[in-house]
Amino acid sequence: MKNLQIRKHIMTGISYMIPMIVAGGILGALAKGFGGYNIGALSIKAGATIFSNVNVFNMPHLWWSVAKLGEYAMSFGVAVMTAGIAYSISDRPGIVPGFIIGYTANVAKTGFLGGLLMGFVIGYFILWMKTWKLPKALAGLMPVLIIPIVATMVCGLVFLAVFMAPLAGIMTALQNWIIGLNSGSKFIIGAVIGACMGFDMGGPINKTASMAANALAAGNIFGPEAAKIVGGMTPPLGIGLATLVVPKKFTAAERDAGISCIPMGLAFITEGVLPFAAADPIKVIPASMIGSALAGGLAMQLGVESVALHGGIFVVPMMVNPWGFMIALTLGTVVTAAIYAVIKKTPTADDLAASEDIIDLDINF
Repeated sequence: MKNLQIRKHIMTGISYMIPMIVAGGILGALAKGFGGYNIGALSIKAGATIFSNVNVFNMPHLWWSVAKLGEYAMSFGVAVMTAGIAYSISDRPGIVPGFIIGYTANVAKTGFLGGLLMGFVIGYFILWMKTWKLPKALAGLMPVLIIPIVATMVCGLVFLAVFMAPLAGIMTALQNWIIGLNSGSKFIIGAVIGACMGFDMGGPINKTASMAANALAAGNIFGPEAAKIVGGMTPPLGIGLATLVVPKKFTAAERDAGISCIPMGLAFITEGVLPFAAADPIKVIPASMIGSALAGGLAMQLGVESVALHGGIFVVPMMVNPWGFMIALTLGTVVTAAIYAVIKKTPTADDLAASEDIIDLDINF
């Protein structure tokens, strides 16, 4: 029961994060698709703010603005998740500290893992604060003054003093290892990047592999970018396909979530798989990693290169050997779908009831 509660807290946070990530990812993909892969670097004359001289009736300015909206949405994804977890544990007082510290975790490059961990730290710290016996004059200030200030300061300092350096150090070491693989087999580095992209679906390992590919792209090595993109697109497309191929193995809520995975996958939003991974990690993660590793390795072996860092299906025409990319994506998707369709158990009546609680994304304040 305790594990179910932990999963429910995680899923509450993820349920709030996914719309933010979907909005940011698709807006960014549309901007790159219609405005060009480098639209975010468009130079616009500065004013009082970066938007002061923007003319949305000018097409480059329009898509630059859309790209900025997507960029800001993506930067708040971890913060929303942390706030959602803290809210699930401690109710509304957890929202403000969760959002502040979640955003700090994102800026500190600990990303999804840091935000996830701090959501629980904040939530349970606030539950403890609620047991404090205060005079009546101060009790009314607890939710609007005392809890937001104390929880944010204490939990924020705990994050900065205890968790930030180890988590960031692990991610940096992994990133350097991936970059070092570039001197060896193209298939191997592509498979490693792909497997990392499919491991935690937008989490710290995924983001570390993404940063390693970006670092190589800065040195004019663009093959790993293709492996990154195809490795991130494969899990949601594969899991979505599995729900269509063997619908009887999924609940109605899972089938709906599976359908939504398909456009997310096309837009390179790996986070669409998170509801499935949180509910059934032992089966979802291996299926995703194998399919993504195959896709990433094939993309690099076939000589696919991408100068675009994001954009999903919208930037495929700009790639070197786009047909090679589509072959890798198709095979990786089919393999992920086939593995998950085979190992996924047909749900029992009890599983159906529990799954409806865990997968449901309609969790309201």
